[in-house]
Amino acid sequence: MSSPGNSLILPANGHRFVWRVPLYEIDMGQAVYHGNYYHFFEMAREALLRERGFGYPELVARQLHLAVVEARCRYRQPVRYDDEIEIHTTITALKSRSISFHQRLYRCATASLATELDLATVCINFDGKPVPVPQELRQALAELTLPPT
Repeated sequence: MSSPGNSLILPANGHRFVWRVPLYEIDMGQAVYHGNYYHFFEMAREALLRERGFGYPELVARQLHLAVVEARCRYRQPVRYDDEIEIHTTITALKSRSISFHQRLYRCATASLATELDLATVCINFDGKPVPVPQELRQALAELTLPPT
C-alpha cells in the first residue's frame, strides 16, 4: 500500500498496517459495518506476527491459537469505501499465557483517529486449554510491549 497523505506518528514500539477499505466491508449506510472493523484489526495483528517472524501458520503448526477473551472497541468516526486506513498496534501486556493489544485505526486522508480497540488474547492448544505463549513469540513481541503505566 502507499504511504498516507498526512503523516501519522507511530509509537516507537508500535507496528503499522496500511489498507484500503474494500466495497464488501460497507453497509447500507455507506460506511464500514461496525462488526467489520474487527476484520481490519485482525489483519493488522496477523501482519504484525508475520513481520516479526512468527506468523499464524507457526502457531497452527504447534497446535496453538491466540483466543480472544475480551474486546472493547470505541467508534469515533465512520470509515467509508475506498478510504485508506492505517492501523497502529502496540502490545499492552505480554504475560506467560496471554497477550493484550491496543490498536488505533486512522483515516489516512485526514490523519484522524476513527476507531480504537483493546483486545486480550490467551494462548490455547487445540484442546482449548491455556498454555504458555511460545518463548520465540514472546521474544519477537517484547520490543513492541509498552512499559507499564
